Amino acid sequence: MHADIKQIQAEISRAAEKTGIHAGKIYDFLYYLKDGPIENNLLLAKTGIAKNALNLLKSELAGWLSPAGAKTGLGVKGKEVLATAEIKTATENMHDFLKETESYKNAIALLLKYKNLRVTPKREYDQFNATPESTALRCALLEFVGDIQGKRLLFLGDDDFTSVSLAVTHSPGRIQVLDIDEDIMKNLSKIAKEETLQISAERYDARNTLPKRYVGSFDTVFTDPPYTTAGISLFLSRAVDALDRSNKSARIYLCYGNSDLAKERFLPIYEAIIRSGLMLRWVFDKFNRYSGAEAIGSASTLFICETTPKTKPLIKGEYAENIFTA
Repeated sequence: MHADIKQIQAEISRAAEKTGIHAGKIYDFLYYLKDGPIENNLLLAKTGIAKNALNLLKSELAGWLSPAGAKTGLGVKGKEVLATAEIKTATENMHDFLKETESYKNAIALLLKYKNLRVTPKREYDQFNATPESTALRCALLEFVGDIQGKRLLFLGDDDFTSVSLAVTHSPGRIQVLDIDEDIMKNLSKIAKEETLQISAERYDARNTLPKRYVGSFDTVFTDPPYTTAGISLFLSRAVDALDRSNKSARIYLCYGNSDLAKERFLPIYEAIIRSGLMLRWVFDKFNRYSGAEAIGSASTLFICETTPKTKPLIKGEYAENIFTA
């Protein structure tokens, strides 16, 4: 027996209106339940919906789900919904495409090979490790849009080893990693030596002025900074300082995570991007997935920004204020 498609759409719309979770994400939620019940924390990681928002959504769609427990699954009504609606999300389609590329396959093989060298996240630095799959997807995306081959790349922080996943699969002109964590520097250098990768790693605290040798020296900057307004503004400023402004196609990749129930927290982030004189080329919602960070759905959005004639750093010189949530 199939449900009525218009009724399905109406119920999903009502759930979106009550929870603030976009209908597309609700389809994500249903899509991941198609093969059977999923342990709750795993479902959170797959959907990228924050824990409190996910619980609210499950309450709204309780009639479609099996009784609440350690796992979430579809009830009779939910199975009827899936039998009626062809659910395959745009995000999933994009990920499926990227996972078929050689960039992704080579990157994931390297990341899994060295997974034991991933550092234990340090809360004083607001660290949460992205999953190896997310890091490999970053590599595939940067390759697809032309931001690796022959480019000079800077990573402002790299506890996820995105730099080595790029270096092993492509021929960038240069890769430089700057990170405050000495353990990350040590492990990145070890991988680079074992794999004969051309990567330079140096300890750097973004609260200090960017060293002159790095100013105006890069085509692409990737950063996953502390998720505070000060952290975003500071790391964006250092990224702007690092870009070669003569390159009109220079880009900054910026990650930021937040709960769907606190959308207003995105506003200062957009404001920082706009005040920096940057143009938003693409926004990939919930692109990055993490181990932990359930409060933000174990996920973050990936912003891809380009320079304009008005691009400028918001913060110059030393910065003495706290930038971390811890």
